[in-house]
Amino acid sequence: MYRMILPETLPDVVAAEAGADARTFEADAAAARTRGDYGRVSRWLLGLLGTTGTAIAVLLVAGAVNMAATGGDAVMSALSGSVLFLVALVPGAPSVWLLLSLHRSGRRLARSAGYWAALPYLEGRRAPRSGDWFAVRFLGFSADLFLRLTTSALAGLAALFAASLGVRGMVMGAPSWELTLWLGWAVLFGAVCVGQFGGVQRIQNGYLARDPRNASRTTPSR
Repeated sequence: MYRMILPETLPDVVAAEAGADARTFEADAAAARTRGDYGRVSRWLLGLLGTTGTAIAVLLVAGAVNMAATGGDAVMSALSGSVLFLVALVPGAPSVWLLLSLHRSGRRLARSAGYWAALPYLEGRRAPRSGDWFAVRFLGFSADLFLRLTTSALAGLAALFAASLGVRGMVMGAPSWELTLWLGWAVLFGAVCVGQFGGVQRIQNGYLARDPRNASRTTPSR
């Protein structure tokens, strides 16, 4: 069975959430475990699957709205629209659940990874070096984070495109099914964009403690 948080990583997450102290070696190992768990390609693929399923569900809901609004017989139109709406729940319900589960677990993993990455520096066990200045600023180009930043940017563009078409449809008096489609996709892709970017940013916030310019900080980013 697929686990959103691996069993070997869960103690690190719980300890970080409790604000546990640790030796430098333990913090480094915990940072590596939580960062590796967060950056699993399988998590990204599941997010892609959940996004695709939800997008299809929104499309089906828009079709249901179209059936209910434009049919000749009101009763048959409402019945057909209701059936199609129920069909939309088949991909929609598990896809939304999957996205929410990935978001909750990813938020915990990202916060923990940032916490353990910062801890040796914030406790004074290790001093930032000049090379850390570059490591902090180019962190986003690491394979796991760059993949998520790329798809976050693409999702943001898709959200803006869908939102602009939705606003245009409202101004031009577009049918309700069209507004449902574009605004539904705008919400979906906007949430995907914010969720992925937020996870990356939580990890980067932890690595800021390695920046020589921020050496005066005294508390981890929680």
